[in-house]
Amino acid sequence: MILHFFGRKNNECYIFLDELFVFINRNSDESNCISKCDKLILLTMKRPDFDSIKTYNEFKKYHWNRNELIEICKAHGLLFVGTEKKLNKVIESYFNGVRIPPHRTWYTNVVLSSFVNENGLSIAFDLVLTAISLIFLAIGIINYIRCPDDAYYVLFIAFSVPVLIFEIIGFQVDRDLEVIRSYGPVCGDKRFSREQVDEQANSEKTERLRYENILLAPDMLIGVSAGVAAIAYEDISSLQVKQTWHNERIGPRGSHRYRVYYTYKIIVRTNKGKKVAISDSREDAETAVKTVYEHCLKHNPQVELLEMKKSSMAPDDSIKQVTEGSGVKHSVDRAVQEQYLIRIAPDEELKKRFISFHSRSALILIPESLIVSAIAAVILFFSVSHLHRLLWVFPLFVASLFPFYAVYDLFKTLRSIRNDDIEFYSGEIVDKNKNGFFIRGVDCYRFGYIKKMEPDNEPVNGDRVILARFRDGYSLISDKI
Repeated sequence: MILHFFGRKNNECYIFLDELFVFINRNSDESNCISKCDKLILLTMKRPDFDSIKTYNEFKKYHWNRNELIEICKAHGLLFVGTEKKLNKVIESYFNGVRIPPHRTWYTNVVLSSFVNENGLSIAFDLVLTAISLIFLAIGIINYIRCPDDAYYVLFIAFSVPVLIFEIIGFQVDRDLEVIRSYGPVCGDKRFSREQVDEQANSEKTERLRYENILLAPDMLIGVSAGVAAIAYEDISSLQVKQTWHNERIGPRGSHRYRVYYTYKIIVRTNKGKKVAISDSREDAETAVKTVYEHCLKHNPQVELLEMKKSSMAPDDSIKQVTEGSGVKHSVDRAVQEQYLIRIAPDEELKKRFISFHSRSALILIPESLIVSAIAAVILFFSVSHLHRLLWVFPLFVASLFPFYAVYDLFKTLRSIRNDDIEFYSGEIVDKNKNGFFIRGVDCYRFGYIKKMEPDNEPVNGDRVILARFRDGYSLISDKI
């Protein structure tokens, strides 16, 4: 059995065992909460859906973590930013007939409202500070023009210019600028008001494309994740996914370790040549854009689907880039919450084979790295007199340090095995292409089998398989549940 320990509050421990709520009354310290309990009471009760709960007193009988409270508030158009205590107060008011809306009520649609409130963290402060900085900058410029010999303008310009630079950076990081522009949605050739977009988004006929936060409304295509955009179907000329390469630092500010990732924009080109991004996320949008394209064809048969515009830094047909990292982890966690994937405890023999594969891979990397390092050192030794540019030396120098990385990777692998940083999920295959299989709930990602663990017969659509996680990488390891 797997116990999920949530914490301790008011001298009590709260534990969830699958769908059972377990209450342990303890008087000892938290580390001995489970092993040395004075009294154990098992309350076998299945937590109902939120919408079936009638009173706040009934709601309080069950444990809800902060993420669940946020999702409840989002789904019901309530304020969803704040501490767990604050969110509980919002829900209590909701049961008492008082609705506390999000900070910015530009839209009544849940998806549009969520984008505006999640991404607009400090709009009022930023706008006031920007306005003050612009005023000070204008005063400084006027003083400089009128009295260049006096130093009155220096303080105004010295204050306003750095603040404006930081504000521009802040707008980009916090996405405040996109939120401000969402007050007047970005449109194609045909303009729509905020009220028209909100009305279309709330229509009963509107479908939501879950992964990319795209709303397929009756008369228009509405995008949210790149700012609120609305394009009439008859205005759409073509759809295309644009891939962009990024890297980010891993660890503290002084760290020299970086992680590579990609973002994907779905770009709509209108009949007059205007380009509008309706989606921007870390998730591969190839499947999503096909769904959008098929929907647009129902309204406009002239729409074209163009091939993905790949980043020049991205390797072609790379499976690795879509089977590991924070993006796929987020999608898998969401699929578990929505019960597309189910956590399982596999056969011990299968788990041992999976661990053995990663152990061997880490061990084999050491002799391979030594060979690469030796070759690089030899080339560097015999070529040093002919190398006139440092640019040619750097790759060879990096290759010679490869064994250090191999040793680091081995220790990291062994540590993950010791900490049991491994999870197994049961999922259903929904499609396949040359790069791997699509799993229901996370079908924007292509998962492949570990070669030595693939089944005798290739699975087909509808088969259930085991998806395994080791550190931040995901692989299919069996079709035997």
